[in-house]
Amino acid sequence: MTGSPLLRAAIALALLLLLAWPLQRFTTPRTQPTTPVASDTPSAKQTVHLELVATRAPFTYSVEYLGKIVWQGNSSESTTAGDIAIAFPPEGIDLVLKITWQQPGTSAARLTLTHGDSDPVSQTLWGDGSATQVLTYK
Repeated sequence: MTGSPLLRAAIALALLLLLAWPLQRFTTPRTQPTTPVASDTPSAKQTVHLELVATRAPFTYSVEYLGKIVWQGNSSESTTAGDIAIAFPPEGIDLVLKITWQQPGTSAARLTLTHGDSDPVSQTLWGDGSATQVLTYK
């Protein structure tokens, strides 16, 4: 190949500059406006059955959902149950169970949730005198 090295460099630079715009366009991610996904119907409150079984009685308990206490009480028996009305979305819920036993020592508690026609789902927590845990139900 003959010709001036300066001329060849200028031609190569011109070709690179011509390719710069398409390369930049194809390699830059495109931002599309995002729209929030709206559910078809807002989650209506539904009745959920809770059953709390502890290894020791008496005990004091509270169940929180979205930062609010939805079920609480004292029990002198090892089993207590109740129904609450909460929104139960398809992805599930997180409940915070706080329990305090009157007698010292390691104890356990099982919170069973039954929602609609679904099978009961249980979660267990252990504690020495008291326990607090986030329980996830789907």
